[in-house]
Amino acid sequence: MRRTLIAAFTFILAVSCSREARTPVSPAVVDENAPQEGGTLIRRLSTEVATLNPVVATSRYDRLVMNYIFTPVVYFDSELRCIPGLATRWEISSDGLIYTFHLDPKATFSDGTPVRASDVLFTLKKIVDPAVEASQVAGEFDKIDIAQTRAVDDHTLVVAFKEAFAPQLAHFNDVLVLPEHVYSKGDFKTAFNFNAVGSGPYRLVRRSEDKDIVLERREDYWGKKPYLKTVVFKTIVDDNTAWNAVKRGDVDESQISADVWMMSSTRPELQKMLDFRRFYYLAYNTIAWNNRGPILSDKRVRLALAKCVDMKSMINNFYHGTARAMNGPFTPDQWAYNPNVPVIEFDPLTAKRELNAIGWLDTDHDGVLDKDHKPLKIELLVTSGNSASLPFAQLLESELKKIGVVLTISQMDGTAMLQRILAGNFDSAYLAWDLDPDPDPYPLLHSSQWPPHGQNVVFYKNPEADALIDAARKEFNQSKRVDIYHKLHEVVAADQPYTWTMQPSVKWAINRRVHGAKESKLYGLFLWYPGEFDWWIPVNERTHDTPAAAAKPK
Repeated sequence: MRRTLIAAFTFILAVSCSREARTPVSPAVVDENAPQEGGTLIRRLSTEVATLNPVVATSRYDRLVMNYIFTPVVYFDSELRCIPGLATRWEISSDGLIYTFHLDPKATFSDGTPVRASDVLFTLKKIVDPAVEASQVAGEFDKIDIAQTRAVDDHTLVVAFKEAFAPQLAHFNDVLVLPEHVYSKGDFKTAFNFNAVGSGPYRLVRRSEDKDIVLERREDYWGKKPYLKTVVFKTIVDDNTAWNAVKRGDVDESQISADVWMMSSTRPELQKMLDFRRFYYLAYNTIAWNNRGPILSDKRVRLALAKCVDMKSMINNFYHGTARAMNGPFTPDQWAYNPNVPVIEFDPLTAKRELNAIGWLDTDHDGVLDKDHKPLKIELLVTSGNSASLPFAQLLESELKKIGVVLTISQMDGTAMLQRILAGNFDSAYLAWDLDPDPDPYPLLHSSQWPPHGQNVVFYKNPEADALIDAARKEFNQSKRVDIYHKLHEVVAADQPYTWTMQPSVKWAINRRVHGAKESKLYGLFLWYPGEFDWWIPVNERTHDTPAAAAKPK
């Protein structure tokens, strides 16, 4: 779901830029307010990374780490426009079917070997190989003509497509190129969960499961070097534990809860130590309903249950007014958003009448609705340790109980929960989706994208929605594309494959020893360029520079 829209393909598009390596300077002679080389940053991961193989990655957390190790074909800038990554420039044919990328001839992998066009081709072949199950990215390249895609020479790649696709260029941000001579050996899907060789500015030192991931800056990096020497990711699942770690200075940054924001962000003693940030980015919270389930396959049931979500209470009490109610798959800041689609109002009495009307009645007078001798019981999966998920689930459980619906809450580790969802072994789950710059919802809502081939984890299928999604992907007229997405918004909201709940603003605490942290309007702190690569820590504030943090690889 990439959002950078290429307005037209009636011309040849060429983009170029040069990369210059930073020259290290001595801290003794540098201005204290100017960026300084070196230092160790400790970052928090709220969920354990599943893999370090970018083709089979399954979550944002995987990408947060891999962004340091791998360089995409194109980066996004702070406005989410495509800018050079591995490719210094590119041309797109007037019919939108042929993309020619020119790779930086200086680019090398962390093992010292050059990056070749054949490595990009190898990566693309893995992405589209059904046996690989590249659920996050395969749908973005389903129209590629792999037989006509070729390496012209070591630094030129021609990528052919069977159909033109409006936001295709932006999807090359998800092509984190793998060295063929490394990744062609062993079991591709499992052999690279704990090791990685990429062309990014950092190399992997170690990954300790459920503990930490240590990255070290490549001194031989071919592009513009970041300032920080070492980046350490620590897995801290529990939000309260992470907040205490931030206050102690054990980690340098973490997302924080709305409660922490309300109680702590204006405290002078904490403001001296921490930089508090709040912003919206392309993400939202949803209840994912398994549309193949015996109960939830009926959209009338899903719609009735949605009316038991007390959105206003949750926004005011859980988020202290720092969230927005949602009504469908597009956020209010996206041009695809249809403001005429209403937010579902909290109305449990109507919900009960609607369930009664389709046969869900309390026939045995036990307080639980039943149909065909089966009670209306649903399991809701939530991520353990998340400060917002459990209160949300408990309030929903309470409201559903009042109308005779039993909601069982199951807390799970994030990685295990995701695996269960992808396997289709669930009734419902409370999820947060991070979106891409283009609003194309193909990976999440098209019926061809059921796992393991895509991320339609609710197993939604509606021919009208499919047709609208397909039409929008081929439409290069912006106003027509807006109309298509407005209609899609209506159709999907009526079906409720998900119940879109709210878009919380993101709150962050960053230790003030960290300098250079800027925000993208819609992407926040990370995953745009230069983003996290411009962070730096003054020499006199480097409290994390220990031998353990800067350990050498085995």
